[in-house]
Amino acid sequence: YIVTPQSSIVHQRTDEPQKISQQPGGERAQTDWVCEGNESDFPRRRRGNAMGGDQYFDSYGDINVHRLMLEDAPRTLAYKQALESLGDQIRGKVVLDVGAGTGILSLFAAKCGASRVYAVEASDIAAHTKEVVSENMLDGVIKVLQCKVEDADIGEKVDVIVSEWMGFYLFHESMLDSVLYARDRWLKPGGLILPRTAKLYASPINMEKHCNDRFGFWTDVYGFSMQTFIAAEAQAMLRAPVIEQVAKEMLLSEPQLVKEVDCATAKQEDLRSFTQDLKFTARKEGICHGFCFWFVCQFENGVTLSTAPSKPQTHWKQAT
Repeated sequence: YIVTPQSSIVHQRTDEPQKISQQPGGERAQTDWVCEGNESDFPRRRRGNAMGGDQYFDSYGDINVHRLMLEDAPRTLAYKQALESLGDQIRGKVVLDVGAGTGILSLFAAKCGASRVYAVEASDIAAHTKEVVSENMLDGVIKVLQCKVEDADIGEKVDVIVSEWMGFYLFHESMLDSVLYARDRWLKPGGLILPRTAKLYASPINMEKHCNDRFGFWTDVYGFSMQTFIAAEAQAMLRAPVIEQVAKEMLLSEPQLVKEVDCATAKQEDLRSFTQDLKFTARKEGICHGFCFWFVCQFENGVTLSTAPSKPQTHWKQAT
């Protein structure tokens, strides 16, 4: 995302941070922002730069990536709770797990009583996923398919699609396209998609400590000044978002909704490019170093997965 203050011009950065202040009398100053995102510009991996399709799937053959996600309790338990809450909506039903990884969501679905689960995983981790299914004696329920979901031959319509497709700032990965393809190809009318909705939020943020830690290093390097590198490091920072857990006190205003995705009705073309006008009301004075993004997913029966700064940390953290 590229944002500019008080202007309808996008794709223009300012070298100076924006000062947000309170107006006299206690009223908050309002700052108008234009926020534009293009999915084709987003990197395609949770850790790294933009890459092609084969490299993307190769990256998910790394067991450390999957362990990171499994150790994310808020993420994993939200899916577990969501599947368990379905009751008769999953018992005896057919489930499709898009981007199954280690198969944990497929295992949850099978334990909830699904009659058949298709675990589609394109990376080489699928070989281990098959072993996991055998270890847990669920071969008769879970079928692991090592391929892209676009190439999968399932042979029947499914009642439920489950997928953990979200990346940093929600749209970091292009897996949502695959979920929507699976929905249009394999989901029965009235079938369920988990999660059902995803909302991307933003708020201006003060990153003073982060900037001081990063740039202050160059002021005293073993007793020598190397401040000439500060400008170069600042430019490097602008090339990619900062991914870290931020304190809610760093936010300068209440968050605003940037984009809502309803996985039951969303169209691929609507997600590749979108523009949203946002207005933030400052709740305290501070330097606006950028914008912090996070997302909230809503499942059936009120189950929620939030990556907001005020919630328990997830592996997504927040993106600034």
